[in-house]
Amino acid sequence: MKESYKNILVAVDGSTAATKAFTEALKVAKRNEAKLFILTVVDYRFSIGDPAFINDALKFHLNNAEIEMGQLIADSMIEEIDYETKIDSGNPKRKIIDYALENQADLIIVGATGRGAVEQAFVGTTADYVVNHAHCNVMVVKS
Repeated sequence: MKESYKNILVAVDGSTAATKAFTEALKVAKRNEAKLFILTVVDYRFSIGDPAFINDALKFHLNNAEIEMGQLIADSMIEEIDYETKIDSGNPKRKIIDYALENQADLIIVGATGRGAVEQAFVGTTADYVVNHAHCNVMVVKS
């Protein structure tokens, strides 16, 4: 385990587990005087149908993600921490890994389970993937 962390990534998806991960990330970032990167990824891979409908649905979900992240931040004591937010779309597992690399994260914090129950049944959890593919330490926060 590292003595201290300087760039911490927390992935949030609106789930209870992600909210707990965010709360833990705030504590770790504050304790380490680290920068906190807050990432939400809207997963559209299971969307099927008319491309126009899928595009509208993606816009809807991106807007909801923005509202949820805004509320998460508003309800926290984040003003004492240097932080950056990003809302993206795609495969959450891969996006988390890529974003961590891009921002030289030395710790990734994720919830043990998120919203993707269908995906978990078929492909495994995002947390499991991140633990096994991350270039840095990963903290999994149990719900």
